[in-house]
Amino acid sequence: MKKTMSKKHQHKNGGEEAAQALDEQDLPEVREPEIEVKPADEPTPEKKPDYYDQLVRLSADFDNYRKRTEREKASFLAYGKKEFAQKLLPAYEVLLRQRAELAKEEDKGECSASLKAVKAGLNMVFTELEKAFKAEGIEHMDVLDKPYDPATQEVVAMIPSSEDQDGLVLQEVQMGFTMDGKVLRPARVIVGQHAEG
Repeated sequence: MKKTMSKKHQHKNGGEEAAQALDEQDLPEVREPEIEVKPADEPTPEKKPDYYDQLVRLSADFDNYRKRTEREKASFLAYGKKEFAQKLLPAYEVLLRQRAELAKEEDKGECSASLKAVKAGLNMVFTELEKAFKAEGIEHMDVLDKPYDPATQEVVAMIPSSEDQDGLVLQEVQMGFTMDGKVLRPARVIVGQHAEG
């Protein structure tokens, strides 16, 4: 009966014998390669952030922010100064005109003692205002008997004039002022116009 074993059974037994033979041999032990695991929060040398570049960028951003805020602050101050000056200009103009009228009356000899006292008071107020305006760069435009300048003046009327007064400012209806060389309030003027005839 041993002789009549099926081929399948023989093959099975032969496989087991081969496996036993392999176990008995001294084979080298196979090891898995060791992988170094780094903590997740520690960047690799290739991915390390450049802190110097970040610092330079941050410093530049802060410098730009500081300069922008300084410009805005100066702009707001200039705007506030301009607004306040424009509110004072009408009163300043009245003082200038009254001072000129009193000077004319005094020249004619028609000025009483009380008017002289008023004139002295007006001059003191005017002097203080003039100092403050000068400190802020505010100046009255001198436009009379000069050519009309559309950049600094507004024409309210044209009146007939001689040929030599054509295009000249003949009257100043509202005084014009500049602040730091820029127009604060344009002058309103009457300009002469020569009629060709």
